[in-house]
Amino acid sequence: MVTAGKYMYLAGLTELAIYNFFKGDFAMTRPPALPEWLKGINPVMAYVAGILLLLCIALVIWNKYTSQALITIAAIIFLCATTRHVFAVWKDPINGFKTLWLIGAALLILSEVEYYRKYQRHILFANVIVLFMFFYHCAVAHFQYAASIQYLIPSYIPFRLFFTWLAGICLLFAGIGLLTSKFQQPAALLSGIQITGWFLLLHLPRAFTMGGDEWIGVGESLAVAGICFMLYGMFRRAHPIA
Repeated sequence: MVTAGKYMYLAGLTELAIYNFFKGDFAMTRPPALPEWLKGINPVMAYVAGILLLLCIALVIWNKYTSQALITIAAIIFLCATTRHVFAVWKDPINGFKTLWLIGAALLILSEVEYYRKYQRHILFANVIVLFMFFYHCAVAHFQYAASIQYLIPSYIPFRLFFTWLAGICLLFAGIGLLTSKFQQPAALLSGIQITGWFLLLHLPRAFTMGGDEWIGVGESLAVAGICFMLYGMFRRAHPIA
């Protein structure tokens, strides 16, 4: 599961890196607009970041300079997205926390490298906290904006408002479950399955139908599902199921 989650994360990151070239800006997590005095660095920044991300992803897949590649991935996301969210995180906490779990996933993979294994427990703990905060804010949004979020669900699915509320409840319980050692494994596994379902039923169809920034949701949903599966595999390895 750790390996499957790793490749799902890298596939999602690849899609987001490629979308940089279409958007002309750093796409993942929909960061706030650059200040006026920095806007001139685009689209060059987007292209350079996209190329570097794709190169680093290839190195990780080929198992070449893995540590350097993963640290570079984390640094690119931090510089191009996290720093732009930090002063507006109270306005958009969901996308702000997305940058942290995207970075956290790169560090999770890094913790599988022999030299960094001694830090794995701390990296796991940090990822759990970040995912809890992300799931919490997503759950609140599902309750607060249920009337509009329901229309994101495909029209052929009945009782859309019910499923909007159900998704919010599942996200809330998933976040709480990740904080509790007894429920960490099922919370991570079920979250991965749920978000993979959203990737297939919601984000892919919307991207092919509507295009544009809907493609950001494709890469992000695949990446976060991969993170959940990585966490499940690591939890299971640390606490085998009897």
